Amino acid sequence: MPNWTIYVVHAVAWGIFIVARVIGRRATAAASPSDAPVTQAPAQPVIAAGSRSLVVLHSIAFTALYTGLGQAIGPDRVPIWWAGQSVAGAVVILGGAVLAAWALVHFRSWRFRAAIDAGHQLATEGPFRLVRHPIYVALNLFALGSAIWVPTRFEWFAVLLMCVGSDMRARAEERVLLAAFGDRYRQYQSRTARFIPGAY
Repeated sequence: MPNWTIYVVHAVAWGIFIVARVIGRRATAAASPSDAPVTQAPAQPVIAAGSRSLVVLHSIAFTALYTGLGQAIGPDRVPIWWAGQSVAGAVVILGGAVLAAWALVHFRSWRFRAAIDAGHQLATEGPFRLVRHPIYVALNLFALGSAIWVPTRFEWFAVLLMCVGSDMRARAEERVLLAAFGDRYRQYQSRTARFIPGAY
């Protein structure tokens, strides 16, 4: 498929993400207090140290991702490693979007920053049964699929930045979740991988 269609795939992926976010927010607004699980956080807010900086790191990764795409696709300098790389890349990107959407529908307390406030709910259902941070896995897949489709050094560097940013944000979130939920979160950690089931 033509390389410029990666932008269409990205637009579809972001559209899926936004629709899932809207659905999740409406479900939160419509839920009654009796619908809330027993795994709610204490009333005192908890914010991870350096959480703003970690969001900035992810923003830099996305900037690198889109800069790399522009540098390769605009002047038609996309390396061809194998015939099906565009299809494989599209599948990985859209797979990440579906994973993110699945997570957002199940996670009523999603925030950009690693912060827990009154009523925050510990998500352990849906994709959270498989990994502790499915949204970050989805972002990593988004970058990985882009690098498979457009395999330049710049894109692979963006993948590295995205993965490092995801790992650092995940660890920061885990610290505040442990502070808020204690043993409940430790038990969840002990049975669920951070990013890759059975490996990490």
